[in-house]
Amino acid sequence: MNEHESIFVLTCCLFKGKRISFYKRAQILVADFWGVMEARGEGDIINMDWLTMFADYRVPQALVYLGVLQYSDALMQALKNGELLRSGDQREVEIRGCSIWSVELIKDGLHKMMLERDGETCNINSAVIDFYLWPFAKQHHKEMAHIPIHHTRCIYY
Repeated sequence: MNEHESIFVLTCCLFKGKRISFYKRAQILVADFWGVMEARGEGDIINMDWLTMFADYRVPQALVYLGVLQYSDALMQALKNGELLRSGDQREVEIRGCSIWSVELIKDGLHKMMLERDGETCNINSAVIDFYLWPFAKQHHKEMAHIPIHHTRCIYY
C-alpha cells in the first residue's frame, strides 16, 4: 500500500494470512459521483458493477435486523457489552466482509428475480442497495435498538 492508497483504505489487515482492504471512502466517492451523473442522465459513463457496499457499521445492523446476517451469540454479547473491536480484529473484518457478501447476494437475487419475472436485466448495483439500507437503518433505529452496532476506533472513517 502506498501513501496515496492509504487515504482511501478503511481497514487494511491480515485475515487468515491474506491482506484484506476495505475501500469505503473511495467507493463512496465513486458512488456519489455516479449518483450526480445519474441524476444528470449521464450515469452510464461509469460501470458500477465492480463496486461493493460501503463496509460501515450501520448497514450490518440493518442486515441483522432484516434477517440477512446473523451474529454468533458470543459476538452479539460482546457488541451488547460495548466491546471496542480493534481495527483489523477478526470479528470486525468478518462483520464487514459478510455484510459485503450479503449485499452481493441480495443484488444477485434481485437480478435473478427481475430476469425471471420480466425477462429483462436489472441495473441495481450494490451502491443502490447501500443507499437504501443506510437510511433504512437510520429511519428504523428505534426498532433496531436491540441490535448493537460494532465499534471500532481507527483513522479510516
